[in-house]
Amino acid sequence: MPAFYPELAQRVRSQRELQPGLYGAIDFDAQPYRTTTDPADRTALPEWVADRAPYLADARAVELICTATLLGDVVADPYAALMSEYSVTALIDMLRLACREGIDAVPDAPPELVAFIADMEATPPWLDMDLVREGARYARIPAALVAPFVTRGAFIATFVNTYAALPMALTGALSGKRAARRVNETTSFFAVTTLPGALERHGPGFEAAAMVRLMHSMVRYNALKRSEKWDVGVYGIPTPRSTRCRPG
Repeated sequence: MPAFYPELAQRVRSQRELQPGLYGAIDFDAQPYRTTTDPADRTALPEWVADRAPYLADARAVELICTATLLGDVVADPYAALMSEYSVTALIDMLRLACREGIDAVPDAPPELVAFIADMEATPPWLDMDLVREGARYARIPAALVAPFVTRGAFIATFVNTYAALPMALTGALSGKRAARRVNETTSFFAVTTLPGALERHGPGFEAAAMVRLMHSMVRYNALKRSEKWDVGVYGIPTPRSTRCRPG
């Protein structure tokens, strides 16, 4: 039983009911090998680089990481699953139109898109947009000048990390020119979201964030439904919340 994050654990389990076609066969009570807490399990990192003992001793952090590694996106995943009915281009076009002109501008918008946009538009009461704007102002220049180099360095690490690289490798995102495109898209995201007004409802950052959520959900769908190489018992959920928490 979860001791620290019961609501998060319930959100994880709800995926089976919300998306039975995608998550119905997954045992969310089983811990994937990726998040093993056995200190005797072998790691690729030498102990002087990553001493696991202090991290494993933090029960709250361990529970958070283990739980979030089984969480996809309960709002964007249903929309991405429409790939069985719509082309990828059609899904992207409808999402872009809804972001730019509102959901009413999309003819016969599927309910999954309506729910997706409503979730994006919802503003939690604790959110301080003045603080967000100040943070964007502070990060704007580093995002424009430093992010391109940091992103390239991070991608080198992605290539050697099975958990992070496999979902993109399965979709071809790390091959040929698509790898360079992926780097440019990631760099652009960090720059665009710091522009003045970018995260307002009709700002470019709003659309960029929606597209990132959709792309991650499409990767999850393809890894779980269209590939036999993804082992949930080893890797957990593709591109889970614990991985995505860094970009947002």
